[in-house]
Amino acid sequence: MKVREPSDRTAEVKAAVGKLDILQSDFCDAFEQDEGRLFSSRECWYCKYGDFGIDTEHPTENSVCRYEKKV
Repeated sequence: MKVREPSDRTAEVKAAVGKLDILQSDFCDAFEQDEGRLFSSRECWYCKYGDFGIDTEHPTENSVCRYEKKV
């Protein structure tokens, strides 16, 4: 399996119609701070649209972006 470098995913997030797989350190312009996080960085790990299982015993490195375009 090829490992992808973290990158700006703005164009993909804005154009996505289905699920978009993301990594913890990916980022985009749709970023919104997860209210439950004390620290913030403009990465999917800290975004309210990423679900990495942070509150579980086994957080993951991959997630799916849950951002929905506003029509």
